[in-house]
Amino acid sequence: MFVQITKGVFVNADRIRAIVPVNNMTAKQLRENATYSNKMVNLTYGAQARSAIYIDSGHVLILAEKAARIRQKLLKKRGMERRSS
Repeated sequence: MFVQITKGVFVNADRIRAIVPVNNMTAKQLRENATYSNKMVNLTYGAQARSAIYIDSGHVLILAEKAARIRQKLLKKRGMERRSS
């Protein structure tokens, strides 16, 4: 199940492991590790980074959207999926 996070950015919801604010110390350390291993994807399009999504493959997606807003979208999509099945 893919969820639209921002305009033009879709993420497979089943592969998301964590959604955290970028100012979190753990997020900063994981972001540095992802940068060195070439697994960081910057999807801010020049805006200020506000959240990071960690995928099960080790990739880190950096987004301009707030972490709370992304969680809301994800939970809303999962709720709609459960109603339809």
